[in-house]
Amino acid sequence: MNTLKSRELIQSVGFGNDKMYIELNNNRVLTVPYSYTKKLANVSLNDLKDYRLIANGMGIHFEKIDEDISIDGIIRDFGNETKRINISVSTSFLDLADQYAKEHNMSR
Repeated sequence: MNTLKSRELIQSVGFGNDKMYIELNNNRVLTVPYSYTKKLANVSLNDLKDYRLIANGMGIHFEKIDEDISIDGIIRDFGNETKRINISVSTSFLDLADQYAKEHNMSR
């Protein structure tokens, strides 16, 4: 079985004023602040736009600052207070989370 077919891979990268938007092959979008790494935080937007996808879409290499980030690393660091990101999820997933929370006297 080819694991790359079921793996989350980067489809495209967009850049805002203070964060980048990484679109995955499952239509989710990771919102990653430039403060995610020191090199990303201290570079111009034009330098950030000089990138290429690496490892068949598993990561991003920023050419001018010689920095690599990966989907696995971003997801691993998700809960870290100093490296917080947002992940877009479907409405149906949120509905399931709300139902579970309600059944267990919790909040989402």
